[in-house]
Amino acid sequence: MDKSYIFMLFTFIVGAVFFLLVPKAQYKRYLLYGIVLGGFVHGLIASASSYMNLLKYTNMGPFSVMGLIPAWTPIAWSFSFAVFFYLMPRRRAFLIPYLLAFTGLDYIVGLVLEAYGLFTYIGSYRYFALLTFLVWYSVAAWIFYRDPQANVLLPVAAKTLPEEKRDEEK
Repeated sequence: MDKSYIFMLFTFIVGAVFFLLVPKAQYKRYLLYGIVLGGFVHGLIASASSYMNLLKYTNMGPFSVMGLIPAWTPIAWSFSFAVFFYLMPRRRAFLIPYLLAFTGLDYIVGLVLEAYGLFTYIGSYRYFALLTFLVWYSVAAWIFYRDPQANVLLPVAAKTLPEEKRDEEK
């Protein structure tokens, strides 16, 4: 199998985890946060890192976007962040271990993908990537907790979901 299809396979696996864990009534809310704070931010971070020669994606095959990143990775990050937001603890005392766990998990996934030859950390960024993940997850969690109806998502997140309407009627 061509290595470029591993990105697609990984995206399908993360997507399946999303669809298995998150209730159908909550798809829109969590996926929107995932797309904005996961997929879009990943595109910015990966593009900037490629331009600054901190990491290089390889074996992208036909899924290359301008030679910088594979088309499947922002989708996988969107699903990953949607699961991150859905599973995020409500009590802030558990938030730090939760952030550290997701940071470590994504760093390990990155090392596994690097071992497959799908991308390469260049220089000392191999160690700073851990800090990048921690800051990224921390800022995303802060935005999610700070204002659940951020200006970017206000029109969609402000709408009540069907199960919320039933709860209000009781």
